[in-house]
Amino acid sequence: MRLLRRDPWSLEGITPPWGELKSIYQQFREGILDPLPDEAGVAKKSGLSWVGGAMDGVFGHHVRAENKQTRIFEIVSAVQSLQQKATTEALRKLYELLFDEPIVNCIDSVLEQLTNKSSSINESRLLAIGRYFATRAGHREVVKFGLALMGVFGTRNDTEIMETLGKSDEFALFGAVGLARLSNYPERALWDLARNVKGWGRIQIVERLKDTSDREIQNWMLREGFQNEIMHEYLACICARTGRLHEVLHQKQVDAQLLDGAAGIISALVPGGGPAEGIDDYDHAAEACENYLNIVWTRSDLSLKHFLAVAKLRIFLSEPDGWEKRYCSGWMELGRQTMQSLSSDIIRREDWRRRIESALGNADEGEFYEGDEAAQVLSMDTWSIHFLRVKTAPLTSQSWYRLMQQTDENRIDQVLAFAESILPFGEIETGPSDELGLGPSFRAHATLDWLLQDLKRFPGRGWRLIRAGLSSPVVRNRNMAIRALAAWPLETWTGEMHSFVRDVYDIEPQERVRKSLEKLLAGGSSEGDDF
Repeated sequence: MRLLRRDPWSLEGITPPWGELKSIYQQFREGILDPLPDEAGVAKKSGLSWVGGAMDGVFGHHVRAENKQTRIFEIVSAVQSLQQKATTEALRKLYELLFDEPIVNCIDSVLEQLTNKSSSINESRLLAIGRYFATRAGHREVVKFGLALMGVFGTRNDTEIMETLGKSDEFALFGAVGLARLSNYPERALWDLARNVKGWGRIQIVERLKDTSDREIQNWMLREGFQNEIMHEYLACICARTGRLHEVLHQKQVDAQLLDGAAGIISALVPGGGPAEGIDDYDHAAEACENYLNIVWTRSDLSLKHFLAVAKLRIFLSEPDGWEKRYCSGWMELGRQTMQSLSSDIIRREDWRRRIESALGNADEGEFYEGDEAAQVLSMDTWSIHFLRVKTAPLTSQSWYRLMQQTDENRIDQVLAFAESILPFGEIETGPSDELGLGPSFRAHATLDWLLQDLKRFPGRGWRLIRAGLSSPVVRNRNMAIRALAAWPLETWTGEMHSFVRDVYDIEPQERVRKSLEKLLAGGSSEGDDF
């Protein structure tokens, strides 16, 4: 009888290189998705607190990695060394290549090289490395690498691990890739995962469903799949195209949820020129918009989201540029004129004002800001409403922006008097530094930002706030104070202002800010200057 020889290679018994840091997988199994065990380290290194999946989303959508070949080679070599001999040193070397930098931009190349070296790899050992990292590591990039290995070498026994970790936006992409390979119904597996996440994870998964012919998934994409906590623009065109928005809006029966989804998609498509595809990238945009307007025109008692969608569409239709090209790709001049007329008729309905006033009195923040956005379309004065809101919560209210936007010469002194009475100047004026000014401890500095950005319209008014901005440790405060002061005519400057700007110039630690202060002292204008 021939006995099978047991592989002596094992990661068990090796001291984990992440020390006492708790396993992310174990934390998720306990129902705790946030914060991740390595959150403090990531925030300290980057100076920022990232939402789940944000680094991968930013790197994957906006940053092209360069000079990454060295890292790819080092990771592949470290994996090969570890799979040949399981030692503490080999494990630590691979771990150190992974934990400190996002893996998303090089993982495909690493996996490709590993699978191409079929004669020199041991798939069972690579799977063991993947499971070890995915289930035990406390650093997110190490867990992602583990999931990536499992996605290539795993079995159906590994789906529970992928599903558990994939419930978080941080790991949804890596869990989705593996589940799509291992599942009998990959699109359904991705869809299940997409419904559990709302941020970058949803964006990354829905992008992988762009070719689905599953009608149930298509319907979900039109109704809610495009919605995410980052930007609806990332998924609006994909969902409109995949769900065939133009066709479903031509049906005799269009339910309220579908019509609401259409409003959200069209609102996201119309601005265009953003980080994702816009209305000009959707081949059937003209038909979809016309069908949408035809439905809305016949219905009453619609929510303000439809008012806002129609308002955006009306602006788009009235813009002079781009139509020559559009008339060659599905749009028609007569159809455009008809849609302009329909949208104007809808916007002019009298009952919108009543709904806007109701929303402005709503305690729900989402309802309030939807009402405020609609009020802007009709040029309704909401200054008093926003002033009341900032008085209620002066250092946390988001109403400062709209308050200052509607403040004029007759109102500015009232706003400044209140601002000077509530701002903790001692907390703000700690001297120039390199602070980004993010987080709860910088609420006062954020409030100062809202005020500073509009003071350029009021020469000679608000020097106390500008002075605070120039003395702030937050770079953004100082830049905004300089821009405001640069817009003031020199004849409005006092001797104190000249003297103070010279003093802060002498102690300014940031070179770019020093150059702006130098221009300011030389009498530079804000027009065309990079202040």
